[in-house]
Amino acid sequence: MYIEGLIADKIKRIDATLDFLGSDRKILEFSYKDFVNFLKFKSILTDDTCFEEKLEKLSKRKRSEFDAFLTVWIAMWMKKWQERVKLIIGKQNKNEKLSETLAKAEIIWQNLEHKQELISIVEFTLIKNGEICSSELLAEHILKAELAKEEVDFSDKSQALTFLNSVIRRAHEIAKSIGPLIFVEINKGYYNSIMSKA
Repeated sequence: MYIEGLIADKIKRIDATLDFLGSDRKILEFSYKDFVNFLKFKSILTDDTCFEEKLEKLSKRKRSEFDAFLTVWIAMWMKKWQERVKLIIGKQNKNEKLSETLAKAEIIWQNLEHKQELISIVEFTLIKNGEICSSELLAEHILKAELAKEEVDFSDKSQALTFLNSVIRRAHEIAKSIGPLIFVEINKGYYNSIMSKA
């Protein structure tokens, strides 16, 4: 995709060691998704299926402005990526309580109506507060964690509003926090192959 290619070029200027055709493909996928979500937040893109085509036209019509905007955005995104994502080598001790909580929430989550609208509200809160890296993933996690705390009857407006206030408050807290929020497990084989090239 055209825009993904532009993003890859910008990231490569910051970190030339990344391999987007291999082991670092996820970084490119995350950055592309986050860029699209950021543009939706800024109302530059609407929620439709032709956003890639619209972005390509915009980038070619206003080439220098788009290039400058993308350069600044990628620099901010990479800084957030380095702050928020921590690589874990091999199997680590997992937080059993957290795993149980999220498993409980998953059942509720699967049957929840208006999931996408809830994700968008929380995601936009995160982006508004500067949390531009993996905002959709974080929004989904916040929602599931809150769902696991207590049952919510979304047909009851009072309960629905209380839930919404809780997840928005949590999104604000996360945006103000410091340190990693996303933990990516990599296998030792990958780590050893990278170290042998160094």
